Amino acid sequence: MHIKKSNMKNSGIVVIAALLLLSACKENQADPVVEAQYLIEINNPANIVLEDFIVDIDTIRLELSDASIMHEIKNIHIMGDRYYISTWDHATVYIFDSRGKYINKIMDKGNGPTEYISITSFEVDRVNTRVVLADNFSRRIFVYDENGNQLNVIQLNFNPIIVLPYEDGFLHVYSGHRVQFDNPNMENYYIHFLDSRGEFISSAIKVNTPERIAITSNYITDCLENGDILFQPVLSDIIYKIEEGKKVTPLYGLVNKSSNHKFLSQKDKETFEYIVRIGDNNKSQPQEKESEGFLLSWGSVKDLNDYVFFAFGYNKKYYLYYSKSLDKSIFIDVERVKGDKNLIDMFFSSPKSIHGNRFYISPHPLLIDQVKDQLPDGILKTFFENTHDDLNSVLISFSIKFPE
Repeated sequence: MHIKKSNMKNSGIVVIAALLLLSACKENQADPVVEAQYLIEINNPANIVLEDFIVDIDTIRLELSDASIMHEIKNIHIMGDRYYISTWDHATVYIFDSRGKYINKIMDKGNGPTEYISITSFEVDRVNTRVVLADNFSRRIFVYDENGNQLNVIQLNFNPIIVLPYEDGFLHVYSGHRVQFDNPNMENYYIHFLDSRGEFISSAIKVNTPERIAITSNYITDCLENGDILFQPVLSDIIYKIEEGKKVTPLYGLVNKSSNHKFLSQKDKETFEYIVRIGDNNKSQPQEKESEGFLLSWGSVKDLNDYVFFAFGYNKKYYLYYSKSLDKSIFIDVERVKGDKNLIDMFFSSPKSIHGNRFYISPHPLLIDQVKDQLPDGILKTFFENTHDDLNSVLISFSIKFPE
């Protein structure tokens, strides 16, 4: 179920019923989700059959050459008819066309004035067709055109974490430990607006975990086609939209209606620790909370044409899909999905990109080699049998069929 506030204005009865519902929801949630424009319910996990849920599968072999041999894929951004792909070596961004033909790569790693030490943030600017990289170590932003030619290098006076293009400047996102910034207006807020020279202008969204939690996600933000940005703070039940003119509004609020899961209270968030323990006491607090039934959000949101997608979990994987046209949500526990196990392992790996109405995954070549002979007959088995020999990365894109 999904509640639109705009629909509450025409009926006093609806308003009263909605207020009663929201009052009940607030008992289990500390964040003011009632301020959000849309409220999306998390229900008990649905039992789905993978083969009925995944539709319209397409396969893309990335061209193999001396210039395009790559390590395992980390992130994929799609801009126009091109794929921009970063790898786990934090050194390179590869550019391919829509059918996997290699075009160019960004590989400016080094210690020179126009070189980065490591790519710690990678985004695309679809409004101005640019690629934006940031290097935490050298405190710089690197801007490239759509073909991978360097346009500008911008020196910062702080260590950037996630940098996104925004209007004629940039937006910086930070959710890690304290003592990162000298400026308290940056230290105590998640969002920092920067001008075109990388200089701080203002902040937004006050930190709701005072001790800070150094956990982030590949999809903590989502750059929309029109230049707006979605952002979900760590452990928050609210997703904010950052619009033109630095306007920040709560867009989506998550309402827990599941009998199997709980949300963290504000007190829980204020005392939450992310410490990896070793030895006899090797359970971290995220593991402990998850085993107690708490649903943990690391800030993973993507807005598709017809759906909104959320990912949750620390050791476990939970996905939430909201259908805009059906005005319904479905919550999925990956461990409860039915169907061919090899396909489940492949399709419910973390998506490398989500664009339009399609999800993009890139199974590791070793996984492909292990499961290709066990896959059921179909597009994937035929594809892997005929094209797996060069061991370069492949992309699999698909859509979902929302259960009726």
